Parts: sequence; structure tokens; C-alpha cells
Amino acid sequence: MNEVIFCGFGALGQSCLTELIKSGLKVTHVLTHKELKSDSVDTLALENNIPFYYSDLRKDQILLDELKSKKNKYLISVNYRYIIPMQLLKSAEYPLNIHGSLLPKYRGRAPHIWAIINGEAFTGVTCHIMEVTVDTGPIYSQIKIPISADTTGNDIINEFKEIYPKVLRETLEKIANGYSPIHQKEEDATYFGKRIPEMGYIDILKSKKSIINFVRAQTRPYPGAYYFLPTGEKIIIYKVSEFNPNEYKNTLSLGSIVKFNECYLLSVSDGILMIKEYEIT
Repeated sequence: MNEVIFCGFGALGQSCLTELIKSGLKVTHVLTHKELKSDSVDTLALENNIPFYYSDLRKDQILLDELKSKKNKYLISVNYRYIIPMQLLKSAEYPLNIHGSLLPKYRGRAPHIWAIINGEAFTGVTCHIMEVTVDTGPIYSQIKIPISADTTGNDIINEFKEIYPKVLRETLEKIANGYSPIHQKEEDATYFGKRIPEMGYIDILKSKKSIINFVRAQTRPYPGAYYFLPTGEKIIIYKVSEFNPNEYKNTLSLGSIVKFNECYLLSVSDGILMIKEYEIT
């Protein structure tokens, strides 16, 4: 029996656990984080009578000992927040992780957000072998996703919901057919860290294009980019565009933000942006 320990969270984790259940593989244990939503991993495990746990295995030696004794064929991680101990990785024949970038580019956290911020034309999804170091293992499968001028971080997540299970399915088929994964090229690797809401402050010394990318990467349902009005109020910005009327060209000093009809104008290093969608807090 091809048995699986699944470590996952959120809608992406749920989409991949659904794929595993449909595939006929036996998922023996699920490690997740508490949500109990309609599209969450714990809800799906509950509905399918699969034992699930919220434990951090680094602090739960009893559960770790139980899981590593199983020596399952697969250990699969999707959007899981805890570090999986090496003892458990070594106990599985195929410890697999699904990551939201075209590895070795964009190792680390929030890769799709960083890709938009950096003006990339593509991102993607990779299934690879897990190692002790983050996102470094040999690659089984990759799917490329174009990033258009209007693509938001949420748009990519919605695409991920379809592509994550597809990459997992392709990987399981490749393993069944004896495919050998391809080692990552370390010379091509990049790494980006965790993003927090405080990192959404708009740098007016950046170009208009850079700021537009910065805003759309973090728009709803993410916390959003932000700036401050002359009153000191915080304006959370969800959509901006270029604004070019000549009468404003020399009237706004760098960093100025003024009301314009129902919008706001923001003066940045190489021109003016119109803030079209926003929230003042």
C-alpha cells in the first residue's frame, strides 16, 4: 500500500489533500493548523475520517516517534508552517514539498508576492524533494504561470488552487514511472523572506511602475500597501494607476498626497500616481 503522511494548511493544502484522496493513495495521518473552514485541511480530514493533528513535531516526541515508525512511501508538505524534523523526512521514501515559485528562484516565504513586486513576467509551482535546507531539493515537476500587468497576488493564489494538485499528480505519475528528479542549480538560486503588514509602506523614491507592482502584489485580501495622509491618517491602498495631466506636473512636491475627486494623487520619484481604491484608517 502506498501510504501518505500529509502536512498541509489552507485552501492550497486542501486542494492537494483532495487530489491524494481521489488518487486512491491511503493518507494515514494529517498534520495541519487549526482552521475548521469549508476549504481547510482539518475539515477535509474530519469528513474523510483521517486522523489529524495540530502538533509541532519538534515539541511532540510521542507523535514524532509514531509517525517515523510508519516508514510511509510519501511524506507530502503543502503550505505547512512548522519545520518538519529530519527524522521524519528520512523515514519516508519520497518526502515531497510543493512550493509556489519556479525553483531555484524565489526560495523562502511569499514567493508569488515577491515575484510581482519585483516585476517578474512569470512565476510558477514546483514539486521537489524536501531536504534539511529550505526549498533546495531535486525537482520532479514544474508549471510556469505568466504574470500580466494586472495580475494580483490573489489572482495567483486562485491559479495555484488549480495548479498545485496538478503538479502533485504529475509528480506521483513520474515517481510511478521511475523518473529521476533534476538537481537545482545553486548558481541560479534566490531567496526572499517572510512578509509582514508593516512592510507595505510605499517608498515614494521608487518609480511609478515599481509602486504599481508593489500595490497590486498586496491588494485584497492581503493587508495592502499603505501611506499616510497629511492628517496622519493611514491610507491602505488597493489600486493605483499612472496620472499624467500637465497641470499637476510641477504643483506637487515629492511625497505629497492630495484629494482628487473621489481619489487621491500621490507624487513619486518619476511622476504622479492616482489612488483609485483605498481605505482610510
